[in-house]
Amino acid sequence: MTRRRHWFAWAVMVYAAIIAVVWFGLVSLYSASRDRLDQALGERLSAVATTLAPKIEGRMVSGASMGLANHTAELELLSLDFQLLREDQRLSEICLTSALGKVLVSGSPSLVAGSANDFISLYRTELDLALVGQTTITDLYDQAGTLQKSALVPIWDVDPEFDTREVVAVLIVSGNADFFDSLAQLKKGALVTGFIVFVALVLMGVFLYRINLSFTRYQESIQRQENLASMGRMTAGIAHEIRNPLGIIRGAGEHLQRVLTEAGIEDPIADFIPEEVDRLNHILSGYLAFGSDKKTNHEPISLDQCLRRGAGLLKQEMEQANISIVLPAHVQQSNVMGDSLRFQQVLLNLFLNARDAMPNGGNITISLESRSGQALVFISDEGCGLAGIDRDKLFEPFWTQKEKGSGLGLAMSRKIVDDMDGTIELSDRNDAAGAVVKISLPLID
Repeated sequence: MTRRRHWFAWAVMVYAAIIAVVWFGLVSLYSASRDRLDQALGERLSAVATTLAPKIEGRMVSGASMGLANHTAELELLSLDFQLLREDQRLSEICLTSALGKVLVSGSPSLVAGSANDFISLYRTELDLALVGQTTITDLYDQAGTLQKSALVPIWDVDPEFDTREVVAVLIVSGNADFFDSLAQLKKGALVTGFIVFVALVLMGVFLYRINLSFTRYQESIQRQENLASMGRMTAGIAHEIRNPLGIIRGAGEHLQRVLTEAGIEDPIADFIPEEVDRLNHILSGYLAFGSDKKTNHEPISLDQCLRRGAGLLKQEMEQANISIVLPAHVQQSNVMGDSLRFQQVLLNLFLNARDAMPNGGNITISLESRSGQALVFISDEGCGLAGIDRDKLFEPFWTQKEKGSGLGLAMSRKIVDDMDGTIELSDRNDAAGAVVKISLPLID
């Protein structure tokens, strides 16, 4: 589990890094494209303005300002040129503004010759620079909800007689920054592309996670099979030696039963000897089959009866350890398919584990429920819980933290429950200190 968490954490960090790089790339692309298109618009407006400015004579502008008729007519012809150029270059405005801020010539009907140019407030700084002889380009500005940019070129009136010159007007060429529509489409496309990349990364991550999970499960299965095979080889070597004394004990038990019966004594304890020998022999057969996939013969068994019999077998031992097994007073009849003797071994393993977890005594609480076609058995203790225990190894054969433990109890229990098409889980209690075992088995009618 820890390895999977580390893998998941690394995957999240890698995905975050990839998404950050993609997002940074898209933002950089957008910013670079906007800056380059802004620069290109300024260069185009400046080229138009600097090309047109030499065709405008400063003397004509000065003469028109003084009301000379011939110069006024020249300005009217210049206005026609402005209109044609504005339409040809798809400009928003070409305007010749006097040093006093009056419109002298305009290529647009929105500015009337002789009126004040109300738009110069939008680029006051650049206009002041143009009035002292500098060609300038404005930053983008908002004019009636439209982003525009303007190039301003000074118009000089040169007097060769006195070798003087002065700026008598400023040529203003303006254009709309319509590339923002294209940038908006680019941004939208970039976002869609980023989303597609993100979805693709998520799908690829899920795919890799499932592959990793399957590979991990396969490794665990191989390891488990190797452990089972080792256990099978070990138990096969001692099975013969164990079964011989079991046969002797069973014969002695049967002899004791006959002697007591002939003496007129009825002792139920004597009946346990052959039964428990049979159970031990059955358990031994189960250990021998532990390393194989062969399933034992199953028949309907009552979980309630199994629970009560298991508690009865350990009653005296639990009382000596100051432990009480608390059984439900009334439960609904719950029948499952399985081997009653082998399932009895599961219960005994769990009861003994709970006893070992409570050296100072306590209660082992058993409950039996039915949900959605499943019989649920809960066995809770009041011990220290699973603190400091590697939960991934709980059901591994030969793994134990007990000084005298074999590490086979939980492994064998899971094998038996698996053979009954059920599941077994071990976790901390939510309501108090201690651990709880949950066994889920399919119900039968």
